[in-house]
Amino acid sequence: MATNRLRGIHEAWDIYKRHTQSINITDELVIRENDLTFVTLQNGEIPILNNYGYGLYFNDCRYLSGYLLKVNGMPSTQILSSDERGFESTVIMTNPEFKDCDGKLIAPETIIITRDTVIPGFIRETITVENFNQFDVTLDLLLEFDSDFNDIFTIRGVNEPADGVALPIKYEAGKLYLSYKGQDGHWRNTRIEFDPAPTVSEGGSCTFRFSLKQNGARVVRINIFVEDLKPGQLPVKADVDVEKLINKIKRSYAVVKECCNNIPTSNNIFNNIMERSLADLNMMRMTLDGFRYHSAGVPWYDALFGRDSIISALQILPFEPTVAKSTLLVHAKYQGSRPDEWRDEQPGKILHELRVGELANLGMIPQTPYYGSVDATPLFLILMAEYVDWTGDLRLFHDLIKNVDAALEWIDNYGDLDGSGFTSYTSRSSKGLFNQGWKDSWDSVSHSDGSLAAHPIALAEVQGYVYMAKRRIARLYELVDRHGDASRLNDDAEILRKKFNDRFWMNEKKYFAEALDKDGRCEVISSNAGQALWSEIVDPEKAKDVAHRMFDEDMFTGWGIRTLSSAERRYNPLGYHNGTVWPHDNSIIAMGLRKYGFLEELSLLFTSMYEASSIFSEYRLPECFGGFPRSRYSIPVNYPVACSPQAWSSGALPYMLLAVLGITPDALTGRLMLDRPHLPPWLDRVRFKNIKVGEALTDLEFRRIENSTLVNVTKKQGSLNVLIEY
Repeated sequence: MATNRLRGIHEAWDIYKRHTQSINITDELVIRENDLTFVTLQNGEIPILNNYGYGLYFNDCRYLSGYLLKVNGMPSTQILSSDERGFESTVIMTNPEFKDCDGKLIAPETIIITRDTVIPGFIRETITVENFNQFDVTLDLLLEFDSDFNDIFTIRGVNEPADGVALPIKYEAGKLYLSYKGQDGHWRNTRIEFDPAPTVSEGGSCTFRFSLKQNGARVVRINIFVEDLKPGQLPVKADVDVEKLINKIKRSYAVVKECCNNIPTSNNIFNNIMERSLADLNMMRMTLDGFRYHSAGVPWYDALFGRDSIISALQILPFEPTVAKSTLLVHAKYQGSRPDEWRDEQPGKILHELRVGELANLGMIPQTPYYGSVDATPLFLILMAEYVDWTGDLRLFHDLIKNVDAALEWIDNYGDLDGSGFTSYTSRSSKGLFNQGWKDSWDSVSHSDGSLAAHPIALAEVQGYVYMAKRRIARLYELVDRHGDASRLNDDAEILRKKFNDRFWMNEKKYFAEALDKDGRCEVISSNAGQALWSEIVDPEKAKDVAHRMFDEDMFTGWGIRTLSSAERRYNPLGYHNGTVWPHDNSIIAMGLRKYGFLEELSLLFTSMYEASSIFSEYRLPECFGGFPRSRYSIPVNYPVACSPQAWSSGALPYMLLAVLGITPDALTGRLMLDRPHLPPWLDRVRFKNIKVGEALTDLEFRRIENSTLVNVTKKQGSLNVLIEY
């Protein structure tokens, strides 16, 4: 057994090397719109050397891997201000001491450089240089560009680059061209236009010489376009009204602002956090085949991801139900249809990840799409049920009922790999993920002696997802007169609940095992059991032990609950899934605490995540952060390669707010249930206006009075029965 486990470690490490290598990117400035993403340093630059994940991205390709700005050969190192607002940013910098083109000594902090950038389908940057010396100054403003046209999997160190050909950089008539002919036959072009034209252009460098009078200013405007042309496809000159497009994008953020105005609270910091969260989710939207969904995270996972896109849509359902509908539709379109070991595809299975870059086109990676996710399929079913609960839109359920049937058939026919009755996974693809739950790093599932779990692996939280999915879909089957199927699903769910509480429960530890593997139980203390509360698969008499155990000091950092107990062998506060704190994980646990009535624990967890968010830059919760104890560190510790923004992290605090408010909708019966709302001490009042349940609207006001939270229904339109339980 030890030899087999050692072999498993080597196999997992080999797969890990192909999947999760990346480098520090904690100081990024990100602007994004639809399918175009611009990731720079805080000064707006992309370093040409050691550029890690910085760049201009489109279709999984980096179209700019270098973008530098220098004044008379000197970098503008002193940043005065750096701010991004979703699809636009402003950076203000000043100069060190240097000599101008005429040899005059220029004192520090007398030249101001402002970079205003917006991304309406291309990069439009306006660079303004101002002279605050008491004399005229002549300057050379140099802009240097480079592009490696690397696939994101190459940038991450997962795959070798494809064998395409980069063409020499070309400058013609005020335009700079960087081009690449991919091995897949695609032409990928970066075209840079200047106004005014540069004084000198050489290679990828363009120099603008101009004289600045005292208190004078000069402006350089740069437009950066990207093209991905398939074989035989010709460039299309799009006739776009740029200002009209910018105004349209601004209106989308105005809608976010209006949504936040509909949930004002007594805490202005929390109001800012909510606005940041919803604005980031607006920024993270992508389009595929006309369907809108959330990209998983910038820069590494800027694509359609099954579980990430589904969970982020679920987290903000009452704020934006149309994203949930579109997310369901796009996943239904790409639902697995046949057995394909290279892609870990099976009929009915919901995808894990879809990529559209050169390596995907060449078949060098299986993400075309790749289906190595054990939990996306039940989560798809859960999102469907939640969507109907909020909207009453049974038509979508009718439209996708074959997809729902196929997802359930996958669970029953393919999910149980060893006949145990539990949904488990193994990897069949030579480039597949070793672990296929949300903790999908190579070493994320282990035994208490530190040895890795052996396939097949059944995760605790996944059994809960399946239980929840079957119960929730059973109700929808009843509504469409499929009573036999509904009864079968309810019976299946009850059998699974009993098996789970028997086999996963560690009686001596009073907690659920992380997983069952080929050799037995993985008896480590992890956050997986906390997510099991969310699905309500946990027996009530066991729930108290689980809830309390998560707040012992080896699990609760003070900033949130760790993925793995600090007492376990594989614990590392910077281990991707072995000790870090994940906001989305904590939000799901928070909703589970709500469902079992652990309101004080819920309040403590909500408070810890709120306080962490209030410290992070721009109130933005990253993908994850270090699992260091708060008692030793006064601020949360960055995880060096965390995506930021990350969609389901942005959805974490909105979802936790719903948990403390105790809101449960049932649009099909015209009811809105409020179960023991419980505001934390730092949140005295919440107004939730224009809550839409089906076609009805209501306004609610929550007030904390001493240790109680009272609710007042201030408006109601349409047929809706608001039921409040204290």
